[in-house]
Amino acid sequence: MTNLESYQHSVDLLCKRYFNDPEEFSIDMGELLGWANYDGFYHSVIAYIELKYPKVYEYYFCWEDE
Repeated sequence: MTNLESYQHSVDLLCKRYFNDPEEFSIDMGELLGWANYDGFYHSVIAYIELKYPKVYEYYFCWEDE
């Protein structure tokens, strides 16, 4: 598994439980995005979320679109 695939796997796990516990999700997603930014995968991870989990993207990243 490559680093990007590892991030995608983590996103899959987080997004599947997003609507069960949005507060915990936000903390975990923030940490994951911080590491993705550090490793140079931030934009790839964001694009993956937008493509595969549009509802989560809409709720979590709506402030960026304003």
